[in-house]
Amino acid sequence: MTHLRLISFALGFATLAACSPPAGSATDPDQPPPAEAALQGTWRSVDDAKSMMTVRGTTVTESYAGEEPNVAVLTVVTDCNTQTPNPAAQSFTFEDDGAGVRCFTLLESTGDYIAYSYHARGNTLAFDRVPD
Repeated sequence: MTHLRLISFALGFATLAACSPPAGSATDPDQPPPAEAALQGTWRSVDDAKSMMTVRGTTVTESYAGEEPNVAVLTVVTDCNTQTPNPAAQSFTFEDDGAGVRCFTLLESTGDYIAYSYHARGNTLAFDRVPD
C-alpha cells in the first residue's frame, strides 16, 4: 500500500509540474503582462498632452484635442513581421479604415505607464494612465 501512495504522490507532483507556466510566460513576474491586458484603460501621451488613447477590450479610441476620434480594433500578435494572432504576446496591431493596420511592440508597462515601439518607423510612443 505504501508503494501505491508513493506512486500516486509522484504522479500528482508530475501533473502539477506539467501545469506550471513556462519561464517567460505571462504569469512570470519578470515579464510584462500580455499587451492586451497592459493597454486597457485611458492614456495621455507623454510627449503631447492633447493626444489621448482609450482601450476597452479590443476597441481602441485615439483622439487629439478638437478632432474626430479614430476607432481601431486591437489584435495581439506574435510579432510585427508575421502578425499571427497570439493573445500572450507583446506585439499588437491597431486596424482601422483610415490608417489600415499599424503594428507595435510593447516595450514597458508599469500599470501607470506604457511605452511601445511603432514597427514602421521604430519610434517609441509613451503614455501615462489617466484615471477613469
